[in-house]
Amino acid sequence: MRHFRALLKSRAGISTVEFAIILPALLTLICGSIELGHMLFARVVLEGAMTEAARISTASLETAEAQRTTVMEESIEQAMRFFPLAAGAHVGVETTVYSDFSSAHPETYDDANENGQFDLGENFVDRNANGKWDAASPISGTLGGPGDVVSYTVHFPKRILFGFLGMNWLMGDRITLNATTVVRNESVVRRTS
Repeated sequence: MRHFRALLKSRAGISTVEFAIILPALLTLICGSIELGHMLFARVVLEGAMTEAARISTASLETAEAQRTTVMEESIEQAMRFFPLAAGAHVGVETTVYSDFSSAHPETYDDANENGQFDLGENFVDRNANGKWDAASPISGTLGGPGDVVSYTVHFPKRILFGFLGMNWLMGDRITLNATTVVRNESVVRRTS
C-alpha cells in the first residue's frame, strides 16, 4: 500500500502523459493548417489556369470544338500538375454559351420573400429596359462561335494530402475546387489557305 501511495504522489512521467494527450490535437492542427494552405494555393493556381485556358480557347476559333476542349483540359492539367488529383478522378470543364455579356447573368432583384428566386412584384434592375425581369439566357453550343460569350467552369477534384483529416472531417479523400471565368470569343476567324 505504501508503494501505491508513493506512486500516486510521484510526478515522474507526467510530461509524457500530457504530451500523449495533446499530440492528436496538435497533429490535427498542424496538418489541417498545411492542408488548408495547400488547398488555397491550389485554388489560386486553378483560377489562373482556367483564365489562361479560356484565353487559349477563345483565340483559336479555327480549331474544332472537341479539339479546343481537349486543349483547355490539357492546359489546366499541365498548370495543376503539382496538385494531386483524387484517385480515379479527372478535370471537368463545363461551358455555357451566351450571345452577349448582358445575357450571361440574370438581372438583379430584391428577394422580398427570401425564397431564392424572382417572383412577380419583386423589384429588379431592368438592364435592357424591356419592362420584365430576364434570367440568364444561354444559346446552344458548347464553345460558341465568333463574338459569343462563354462561361467556363472547371472542377478539379484535388486529393487530400492527409487522409486522416478527410475521414475525421467527413470529406472523404478529395476536395473539389471550382473556378469560373466568362470571356468573349474572338470576333474574327482566321482562314488558312
